[in-house]
Amino acid sequence: MPNSQKPAPQPKQARAHETVDAVLTAASDAMRIGGEAAVRVQEISAQTKVSIGSIYHHFGDRDGLIRAAYVHTFRTAIQSDIDRVKRFMSRMTSAKEMAEHYDEMLVFLNHHFEQFPARARANTIGSTTGRPLLRDAIIAVQSELITSLTEVMTLLKERGILKKHLEPRAAAVMTLGMLHGRVIAEFDSTPVQDEQWNASMLTAFSGLFVGTDELPIWNRLANQN
Repeated sequence: MPNSQKPAPQPKQARAHETVDAVLTAASDAMRIGGEAAVRVQEISAQTKVSIGSIYHHFGDRDGLIRAAYVHTFRTAIQSDIDRVKRFMSRMTSAKEMAEHYDEMLVFLNHHFEQFPARARANTIGSTTGRPLLRDAIIAVQSELITSLTEVMTLLKERGILKKHLEPRAAAVMTLGMLHGRVIAEFDSTPVQDEQWNASMLTAFSGLFVGTDELPIWNRLANQN
């Protein structure tokens, strides 16, 4: 498969990895600031000290670079947070214990949306329209993320924390869906405050687990409003 048709380059040598990462970071930063039009191979070459020939070797063409930048941003922003959730959840032995750390979850949600706003995520998904190669690449990444979060939900079900009637992958998809759904609030003419959104999301998320209906944190959150 030509490099221009691959979702992202996968070099085998460490030095090549560094080259690809530098170019992807520069391209992603340019897209975040000025959209796809801001991705200029010559400028990225000058910025990263990577030759234009090397960029084309790894990415095929400018479209291949843009596609790889979308995939890079989509994967790195969410995967790092899922890895963080996996480490957190692996310590939990009960829903009650998990509830004792809900403050940490609220901090996590604030950090997540600061690092990767829902609007940016929606823009990535919307950019797949009429672009089958990008669509397939994003689907592949999303499937990886769902599978990774499913591992968390499976662990929670084995420990009796996830409600018995729930299937782990469906619970994982719903959780990611809530993260994606934040874009609705960002397009609201009277947007809800971040604290209100995160409290609502945490409440909905906790509904997946046993023994979370009557927890002190709900009264505390109510008193904060």
